[in-house]
Amino acid sequence: MLGRGAIHVLLDGLIRNSWFFALVGVVGLWELAAPRGVLTARRSLRWPTSFTLGPFNALLATVPLAPFALAIALTERGWGLSTTTRLPLWVTIAVSVLLLDLLFYFQHRAFHAVPVLWSVHRVHHADVDFDYTTAFRFHPIEALLTNGTALAAVTVFGLPAFAVLVHQTLATGMTIFEHANARCPSAVEVRLRRIFVTPDMHRIHHSTGAPSTDSNFATILSCWDRWLGTYRSHATRGRDGMEIGLTEFRDPKYLTLPWTLAMPFLRPRRVQG
Repeated sequence: MLGRGAIHVLLDGLIRNSWFFALVGVVGLWELAAPRGVLTARRSLRWPTSFTLGPFNALLATVPLAPFALAIALTERGWGLSTTTRLPLWVTIAVSVLLLDLLFYFQHRAFHAVPVLWSVHRVHHADVDFDYTTAFRFHPIEALLTNGTALAAVTVFGLPAFAVLVHQTLATGMTIFEHANARCPSAVEVRLRRIFVTPDMHRIHHSTGAPSTDSNFATILSCWDRWLGTYRSHATRGRDGMEIGLTEFRDPKYLTLPWTLAMPFLRPRRVQG
């Protein structure tokens, strides 16, 4: 018979993964109805890798020490914001979600600033196209490190389980949404990005060139980039001249699964330009 911890892990995984794949369908239809740009690489190269990494990394996120289950266990033992503060529960949850979003903003910056972390994170940036399948393209090492960051935050701050679930659900949804190769009316997009990260905003982060790549790190709320000096409204080469990916990983072989998994351990020659 499953223990409570195992049930909580399965519940967390079921909710997030169901939400994840439902959004894939919605965003996929949006891309078909209003594509933002023309994709340059063959889907037969890109999609097998993305659709292998996506489910595998989702499985890694449901290991027995998942943040959601840990938050429940700590709360039951009297450790956490919801048990040690007198704030209303909704305030505690809101603060916790904001804290996690800010924490993952800094984690994203670290993945770009620390060479050993960048060698792992560049798997995500090596995609030469930008669409919802790019949201799947993370190396399993990064998936484990991200899960570890969440576990550390839950342990140190004692975040309530429901707040962890809310954040993970929002972050999952935003990850799919912000990688959409879909067109949004300019008037709507400009207003939306004042609060949330939009596809046009995140696409800049995926364009070649350090000034653009090292900007727009936020996952959910765009305010972190605005307040902390990493926001860019336009790519270095402009909208029409924007190139997606990394100059040192233009060879189509890097889109295949074996080369993608090996990428953190490669030392390719950087291409100038």
